Amino acid sequence: MSFQKIERESYREHSTLGREYKKMFVPSPKVLVPIAIVATALAQVLLKKSSYYEVRSFTWFVYMGASGAVYCFSFILYSRILKYFALNKIYPVMTIAQIMIVSLVGLLIGEAMGGRHVLGLACGMVAIYLILS
Repeated sequence: MSFQKIERESYREHSTLGREYKKMFVPSPKVLVPIAIVATALAQVLLKKSSYYEVRSFTWFVYMGASGAVYCFSFILYSRILKYFALNKIYPVMTIAQIMIVSLVGLLIGEAMGGRHVLGLACGMVAIYLILS
């Protein structure tokens, strides 16, 4: 069975009462990657923010819930991204990029960053370049 035939049959399955199913707009994979990276980093920052509050307090639940929702969103994006990119390339690239963003936010909120940390981030940038080249 050809790919086009499978696609046509799948398309027919999604038609409703004779009307054709309209596909939802999905940004290109190259746009999804940075969105997913930022979303995962944001979820980490929200998780950090929740740690400032008493467990099970209202504010803790708000930050934990927001973090969970953003993680869920990033996980959905990641599942779409894996359709277009090799796992052994996109996972390390996205993870290193997330580490860089979270480290930058940590620096902005006053967390210490020593020379080894900076060297590790620089190595991460080199790793991204090498993986993608």
